[in-house]
Amino acid sequence: MVDNLFTKSVIFICEHNSNGAVGLIINKRLDAVLSSQIYGDLNKKVDGNLDQSSPLYIGGPVSVERGIMLHDKKILLNSSVEVSKNLFMSSHLDILRMAHKNSKCSYKFMMGYSGWSSGQLENELENGDWIIQDTSADFVFNCKDDQMWKMAIGSYGFDISNLSSHGAKA
Repeated sequence: MVDNLFTKSVIFICEHNSNGAVGLIINKRLDAVLSSQIYGDLNKKVDGNLDQSSPLYIGGPVSVERGIMLHDKKILLNSSVEVSKNLFMSSHLDILRMAHKNSKCSYKFMMGYSGWSSGQLENELENGDWIIQDTSADFVFNCKDDQMWKMAIGSYGFDISNLSSHGAKA
């Protein structure tokens, strides 16, 4: 797979079924200038005081105009969807306001998501484009973004200096 957005990306798969898969890139931040502009626009929409220095991530190339939040159970709305133990997904602006007011919650706010059609992710896995493993809220929220990929791949015991950037079958 040769796509700079997905190079060394750690993607949290939120849903996977016969229709396809949806995931969020959790280790790639948007640059500070763009993040500040987006938060500025959101502040106008919500008449709020969102912290414009809060990290903002690129969740993927699909619907990049749409904000999605991955968060813990310390902030919940009726529309929050549990995607894993102590991990929830929401796209309502109220959840963003709640997160910015509650310093005890953990969250990642991102623009867009990653999507695969039926069978596409399975084909990419078979081709060796992705490696999958379980994760935890602790890893998602507390691992430094620039260390996340190394920690994930390192948990398999691979020497990353010997890995190819091209998928293959053995």
